[in-house]
Amino acid sequence: MSELERAWSVEKTTIRAHARCLVRLPSDQLKIVELRPGGSISLGKFGAFFVDDVLGHKYGQTFEIVDDKKVIPVPGMTYTGSKDAEDDTAAAESADSAVADDLIRLALKSGVNNQEIQDLGAEVQKLSNADIEEMKKQGSSGQIGQAIIDKIIQGHDSFEKKTVFSQQKYLKRKQQKFLRRFTIDYLGASQVLQYYYGKDPGRVLDLSEESLGIMMNYANIMPGGNYLLVDETGGVILYAMLERMQGKGRVTVVHENEHPNHIVLNNSIFSAEAVDDMVKTINILNFFEPEVVVPWKELPEEEIEEYKPSKKQTYFRRKKRALELQTVVEIVKKGNFDGMIYASTLSPSTAVPRFIEKIGGSRPIVVYSPYIEVVSELSHTVSKDLRVLAPSIIATRVRPYQTIPGRIHPLMSMRGGGGYVFWGTRVFPKEGITAIGRGRKKKKLNSEEPVEV
Repeated sequence: MSELERAWSVEKTTIRAHARCLVRLPSDQLKIVELRPGGSISLGKFGAFFVDDVLGHKYGQTFEIVDDKKVIPVPGMTYTGSKDAEDDTAAAESADSAVADDLIRLALKSGVNNQEIQDLGAEVQKLSNADIEEMKKQGSSGQIGQAIIDKIIQGHDSFEKKTVFSQQKYLKRKQQKFLRRFTIDYLGASQVLQYYYGKDPGRVLDLSEESLGIMMNYANIMPGGNYLLVDETGGVILYAMLERMQGKGRVTVVHENEHPNHIVLNNSIFSAEAVDDMVKTINILNFFEPEVVVPWKELPEEEIEEYKPSKKQTYFRRKKRALELQTVVEIVKKGNFDGMIYASTLSPSTAVPRFIEKIGGSRPIVVYSPYIEVVSELSHTVSKDLRVLAPSIIATRVRPYQTIPGRIHPLMSMRGGGGYVFWGTRVFPKEGITAIGRGRKKKKLNSEEPVEV
C-alpha cells in the first residue's frame, strides 16, 4: 500500500484513537470531536467523558456517562459484531423482550384516547423544579437521570390518562432532558451534511442527503476520475467526492473568491497531505482567462540568501503558489474532465455553457440549486445547445413518517425543500449535417420519367 493509499485508509467500523467522529447528544444536537487518547471531551450540560473509555467500540454505539466522566455501553444498544449467530439472536430477543415489557406496562396504565386530559399546566406535576435540582445534587451517577424520570412520572396526575403513543412521546422528551447518553458515529459525508445543515441550512444551500446522493450518482464519481467542481456549500460536496474517490483521482475546484471556502475540510477525516495531492484550486477568472496568469520569475540563490527570514519565507510561499497555479492552468487547458458538478449562487445559465467545452465527451454535467426557477432556466438554455444531451431535472426528498397501530402520518415539523438537480450528458454535435426527411421526395422525382410524344 502506497503512502497516499495509507493516508486514505480510514477505519469505518471501529472507534480508533485520533479519529474525528460525530457525537449525537440526547437533545438531537450534533458535535464533531477528535478522540485524543488520555483526554476528555465535554458535552455541555450532559457532562464529559474520558476518550479511552470509548476506544475499541463500534461506531453507532450508545454510551451513558456515569461517575467521574466514566462511560459504559448502554445495555440493549450495544453492537457486538459477534460471529456467533446464537449470541446475536439471544441479545436481540432480550432487547425485544425488554421493549415489549415496557410497552405492556404502559398499555396497562393508559387511556384509550386523550379526551379525559385537561390542560392544567404545571398543576398536574407534583414534583417541583426545586425537588429536581435537589435530586441532581445527590450524586453524578447515571442512575440519577432515570430516578428523576421515574419521580416525574409518579408525580404526574394525568400520565395514566394519556394514550400509549402520548406516553412514549412524553417519556422520550424526559429522557432527552435528563439521561446523559450519547452516540458516536462515523464521520462520513452524510454525517457532515447533517451537522452543517443543522447549524445553518442556508450555509449548505439547503442541500439534502438525498440530493447529495443523486449528485454523486449522476456525476459518476468513482476512484481514479478527473472531475471539475464549483462548490459553495463550504466543501460538503467536495468531502463527499473525496470519500467516494478513495484517494485516487483529482478534483479541480473553481472558486469565485481569492481563496476557496473549504471550511468543512477542517474537520475532515482525511489528512492534509492527501487532500493537497488530490484537490487543485483555481480562481474563476484564471479558469476562463488563463493568459492573465503572470509567469513566475525565478531569482538567483545569491539574492535569496540576502533576504531576511520573513521575506525569504514569503518568497518561497509565493513560489509554491505560482507553480501550483501554473500546474492547474495546464490541467484546465487540457480539459477533457470526466464530469462536472456545479453548486453555486452564480447563475448557471451563463456560467455552465462556458464550462461545457472543458468536459469530455459522454461525460455527465450535474448542477444543483435550491430553487426550481434556476435549474429550469438552465434547462431552457441548454435545450438550444446541442452540446448537452437529454437535459433533465430531478427533485427527491425522503420524508419520515410517524406510525402507530391504525394510524400513519408524515413528520410535520421537518423542513421542506432539499433542492433540485439538473443532469445532462456532454456530446459533440456533428457539423454540416442537413436533415432531408425520409427521402420520399427524391424517390418520387427519380420515378418520374419523360413521356415520349
